[in-house]
Amino acid sequence: MIKKTGFTLIELLIAIMIFAIISIISYRIISALLITKEVVTKAQNKWGELAGSINRINMAINSAIPLPIRNAEGDVVASMLGKNKLNQQFDAQLELTISGRIGDPVYDTTPPRRVGFRFIGGILYEVNWPVLNTIITTTPRVDQLLHNVSSFQVQYLYPDKQWRDQWPLDNNNTSHLPSGVKVNILMVSGERIIRQWNLQ
Repeated sequence: MIKKTGFTLIELLIAIMIFAIISIISYRIISALLITKEVVTKAQNKWGELAGSINRINMAINSAIPLPIRNAEGDVVASMLGKNKLNQQFDAQLELTISGRIGDPVYDTTPPRRVGFRFIGGILYEVNWPVLNTIITTTPRVDQLLHNVSSFQVQYLYPDKQWRDQWPLDNNNTSHLPSGVKVNILMVSGERIIRQWNLQ
């Protein structure tokens, strides 16, 4: 007599149940890992973008020089200009003249130029003019620096040790730099970054 071997119905149901449990646990683990990876990637991108933006502002302010320029209308513009209201297409809350480089191994020799930091529509932009004077025949390069920004505020330290949100107060100080600059960035997610630079 030949003995038949195989699974009984109960054994088969138990095997299917065990496989289903293992599959559910595996799916939840993989799903959790993917979610964690996505969260970590977003955080890395956000903080990397923020660090890069602060570095760009830091480089510009540390390179600031007291050299006024002329705008498209031929008017003299202060070496550093701070304002709250944007009127023109390439206006910036913080605009300044930065020094050039002589014999730099990376940038070679470059003349002084004009740089601005413009906040509009939740995005912080860097405005780079190819020439010193912002004449009407030139168009600056505008780069997006930071997204999801709630507010971007710049303050300037005056000789009376008071912080004000514009520079200069009059056109008699076009070649002067403030004693200090303070940048306050508030992200949509709630983080606040405050940096301060002493210029004198």
